[in-house]
Amino acid sequence: MIKLLKNRKFQIALSVIALLFIILLSVDRFSKVNIIRNIVTAPVVFVQKGVKAAGDWFGGIISGIRGYKDVIDLNNELKDENLDLRQKVTSLTQLEEENQRLRTALGLKDKFSEYDVIGANIVGSNPGNFYYNFRIDAGSLDGVVIDAPVVAGDNVLVGRVYSVDLTSAVIIPMIDEKSGISVWNTKSEGGQGIVKGDIELKEQGKCLMDTISEEFRLQVGDVIETSGIGSVYPRGILVGVVEKINREESLIERNAIIEPLVNFNEIREVYILVEKDRGD
Repeated sequence: MIKLLKNRKFQIALSVIALLFIILLSVDRFSKVNIIRNIVTAPVVFVQKGVKAAGDWFGGIISGIRGYKDVIDLNNELKDENLDLRQKVTSLTQLEEENQRLRTALGLKDKFSEYDVIGANIVGSNPGNFYYNFRIDAGSLDGVVIDAPVVAGDNVLVGRVYSVDLTSAVIIPMIDEKSGISVWNTKSEGGQGIVKGDIELKEQGKCLMDTISEEFRLQVGDVIETSGIGSVYPRGILVGVVEKINREESLIERNAIIEPLVNFNEIREVYILVEKDRGD
């Protein structure tokens, strides 16, 4: 018997028979061999699932990090594009403002063909008597001269040049008491008057009109402009609106309160009208 067990062929045959027996038992899912197989393979499957879940988790983290980096990169690109667009908008706005200034200057040149038009920026203000004088960034090197009329872009009177140096000048507004302007009614019904600064009214940003001729049919709400009489202001610059007319019943003389059309608190740019042939 012992010799038989040691026989090589017998051992092979016995192994084949045992293998066939195990296969037959595996067909039955409820067999003992199948149970043993489940006991052996279940931990392996559990470990495999755990490893797979961990891999998926780490993969999700890595994907999230990559996605976050992509979002950061996209955000930076959008910031750069936004900055570029804002710079372009700023450039376009500056070009439009420059074009508007050029159109304004050309319009003033057409209206006042006997004058050179010099554009300037208001760069400061100097306190005067109860009001302010304005300093501009244009001076004698630019052609600015004393007593030249100064207007805003919509052809409304600001005042006149009071003093000049090489690169800047000082403007006194029309409401300053040193100012005096010959005016008439835009309705062209005749008559003149003088608009001048008043020490009390200028604190309200207004001025006084007096020396009103009898034929001047003045009414509240009338718009008055420069008459061109005198040596400073050409005809046709808008001055202001009649706010109130004062007249005593026993007196012939009248005066009126004028609300300037220019807003002294908002002007940033002005235009100086310099007569071309002044004979200097």
